[in-house]
Amino acid sequence: MSPRPILYQAVIRRNLRRLRLKFGWRQEDLALRARARGLRWSASTVTAIEIGRRPISAGELLLLPTLLQVPLTDLVSGNQDEVVDVDGVLVTTAAMDEIGRGAALTELESVFFVTPPRVEMGATDAERKAAKSLSKATSSTISVRDLIATAQLLWEGRRLDEERERRLKATSGQGNLARRRGHITGVLQAEILEKLTRANSTVGHKEK
Repeated sequence: MSPRPILYQAVIRRNLRRLRLKFGWRQEDLALRARARGLRWSASTVTAIEIGRRPISAGELLLLPTLLQVPLTDLVSGNQDEVVDVDGVLVTTAAMDEIGRGAALTELESVFFVTPPRVEMGATDAERKAAKSLSKATSSTISVRDLIATAQLLWEGRRLDEERERRLKATSGQGNLARRRGHITGVLQAEILEKLTRANSTVGHKEK
């Protein structure tokens, strides 16, 4: 069972309190530093943030690394194997680290994103068959979720069936429909496999 998601604001306020205590600052000390940077913070503001009564704005989050003299990753990084809810999008700790570094999340869905079960339940027959076919071809496990996410990265948010139908319409009248569908499906699977292979290669390189 996946861990219960934690809101990204909870991650930020937990890290803010951790850093404040690490530096030996009182809440008023942090508030004074914030006011020196132009923020209208008081000790009660810091308290409200730390107990979850007041969210941190995007602007405050951009200013906090300078205020605290720490990298942004220190404020947004979660605990190991934690799932973070960023406005309804569930991401991994690895994703939060990359976000903190300003990197784009372009790797495998399973590396950075946690897809709700309903997405896999809503997979089409074509997607399930493609995942099974690619897993067999590569002697590895390619999940339906990874396949869907990779397809959407490749084709501007379109899934396998949608992209296949788009290409079928573009080749209308050019030969037997069944053959065209089979050919296009093969081409699409090859494109997904190439993208997955590149992503796996990048992940493996980062882990060295």
